[in-house]
Amino acid sequence: MSITATITRSKPFYVAAGATDLAVRTLREVPAKLSTLTLPTVERRDIEKAVIGLQVQAVKLPMRAQATAVGIAGEVTGRADAVYGDLLTRGRTVVGRVRRQQATQDLKHEATTTVRRTKATATTARKATADTAVTAKRATKRTATTAKKATKRTATTASTRAATTRSTAKGAATSARKTATSARKATTAGAKKVGR
Repeated sequence: MSITATITRSKPFYVAAGATDLAVRTLREVPAKLSTLTLPTVERRDIEKAVIGLQVQAVKLPMRAQATAVGIAGEVTGRADAVYGDLLTRGRTVVGRVRRQQATQDLKHEATTTVRRTKATATTARKATADTAVTAKRATKRTATTAKKATKRTATTASTRAATTRSTAKGAATSARKTATSARKATTAGAKKVGR
């Protein structure tokens, strides 16, 4: 299993994906909520009453804070576990949606094709080099009269193999361009899946 596969199947990865999905969804709802807000009018008397009330509460605050902190610590731990679990589930869902989308499948296919063609180009180039070397060795062993024919054969072999290598390299380059296009499409489609 590759390191990329290991990372993308880990719980922290899913939690991060779930948190991102939740944040995007929440941000999409903000404009609608802002348009429904109405601000109340405030009188000076109301402000003065509020200040006096806050002063009284400030005196009692240290004692209340200590008692409340103990209770909240237990509650926060329980809620953190629940939130972590929710984000984990949400992350797995969004990653699953992105993996199943057609653009991601196209990207995976194009990347596989590019790797296969690149390996074929390297193999073709190695074979061409080996064939040319063998033909050159044979040419040097022959007499001067047959050397011209052997040299011509060596040049023909080298030319043919070079053309094959160029052709497979061109195919690999085309495949790489298609992979890049598929990656852009997968990224755009994946972004649309987040926050749903």
